[in-house]
Amino acid sequence: MRIQAFLQVVLMLLLSAAVQAESDVSGSSDPRQLPRFPLSWIVSYNTRAVPEYALATGPMRKIEGIIAPEKDKRIKGELTRITYRVPDIHTPDQVFNYYLDLLKSMQADILFQCSSRQCGSSNQWANNYFEVAELYGLDRTQFFLSATAGNLQLALYTVKRGNRRVYIHLDLIEPLKQTAETLAADLQQQGFSWLSDAEQLEPLIDFMSSNPQQKILIASYNRSEGVGTDELLARSLNASSEVRDLLVEAGIDAGRIDSIGVGPALPVIDREQASGVWIQLR
Repeated sequence: MRIQAFLQVVLMLLLSAAVQAESDVSGSSDPRQLPRFPLSWIVSYNTRAVPEYALATGPMRKIEGIIAPEKDKRIKGELTRITYRVPDIHTPDQVFNYYLDLLKSMQADILFQCSSRQCGSSNQWANNYFEVAELYGLDRTQFFLSATAGNLQLALYTVKRGNRRVYIHLDLIEPLKQTAETLAADLQQQGFSWLSDAEQLEPLIDFMSSNPQQKILIASYNRSEGVGTDELLARSLNASSEVRDLLVEAGIDAGRIDSIGVGPALPVIDREQASGVWIQLR
């Protein structure tokens, strides 16, 4: 028995050494928020801006003849898509629990999670949702979750294939970096644009400078818990006024800018942050 145990340890060490020799695909990197599962390596990696990403919040189901997530949340942003290969001595549930613990430590909000056949077809997750053929594995071995952690939103999937290879996949969606061009596109397409950072006003200043006749309304909301309505109104008005003052300091004519605070009266749905500032045309 001791010899058998010794041989198992030696085998694990040899496997680990072999894994350490594997290298990531060129140009890839780990997300700064989520360190990789030990000894795993990146086999697929790409990034791109997406105008609409359907973050799955339900299992794969056949709906009106089409197999797709039963529910989803539509978002736009910068998509980073990473697939890792995991040493074969590990199981998908070990990998899944590793990332689940990381997300809990980040105080992430788990939107949906499933395992095994509850998730639906692995073929659909692999080829239709993630578009990564290597993720097509055994339905009973799969795990999925979607989550939100601050500005980061993500989908995570892990599975074992019939050849016993284990993969972990991450889709990470972060807000697009705002520019004068993206701001103008938002204003043209939907009539308003969320200000991603009230202290980084260069895109808005550039937009106002390039459109010298355009007038705007700066609006802010605040729905912090445990605060009275009058205080929320005051806080939101202060936030919009501060942005207005910064624009005036940057040389934008004060007559082109109005500001307002609406307190908790958020005029749109599905806004997760407790406060925010948006710009709309006048």
